[in-house]
Amino acid sequence: MRKDSAAQRVGSILRDDLLDGNIPPGTWFREEQIAERFEVGRYTVRSAIEWLVGTGLLVHERNRGAYVSPISPERVERLFEFRQIIEVGALRIALDTGADLSEIIAAVKPMESFNENTPWHTVIEAHNDLHRAIVAASGNPRLLDTYDRYRDDLQFMLAYLGRAHTVSTFTKNHLELVEKICKGAPEALESLEYDLSEFGVPPLLGALAELEAVKANNDSRLSR
Repeated sequence: MRKDSAAQRVGSILRDDLLDGNIPPGTWFREEQIAERFEVGRYTVRSAIEWLVGTGLLVHERNRGAYVSPISPERVERLFEFRQIIEVGALRIALDTGADLSEIIAAVKPMESFNENTPWHTVIEAHNDLHRAIVAASGNPRLLDTYDRYRDDLQFMLAYLGRAHTVSTFTKNHLELVEKICKGAPEALESLEYDLSEFGVPPLLGALAELEAVKANNDSRLSR
């Protein structure tokens, strides 16, 4: 898709909606509604949707259209299990080798100015930059390459975590994590494990379950 095109503009705004958690998983994208919202033609909408399908945020079904990629509990648990292995292992290497932590410090800086008006996708982008910096601090390019393959998938899932955590709670947790990492404290590993398990998985699963219940209720009303 050409940069600065109408399709790029529409796709970018829809992407932000998705990454802010404003559009529930499983929601069908209706071309006519999107065209009316942005006052553009159907061809422009199709190009934007095609781009979003390419990012993995939407799933396309032939002759039916595109819908928001579903997020199952198993998908969440598998991704966070993967993160725990990669990130905790990378941090252990970084702390054991006395690695340079300046990129981790730089990555968390934007969070210091966040407030409840900060868009959730901005919060998650900063979050992902921080966690990527933790992996990069290991100095192992294979770990970083493996982590990067799942970065978009992670960002999409975390879009819905904003329904469970406030911006202040979310950023406070990560600022404290970096403080412990910089001190080289043994509890830094425990804090990262907590962030990747208790702070992340149960609230996300709860938020997704609530969304699914709302969707089921709406579908039931429409079928009457």
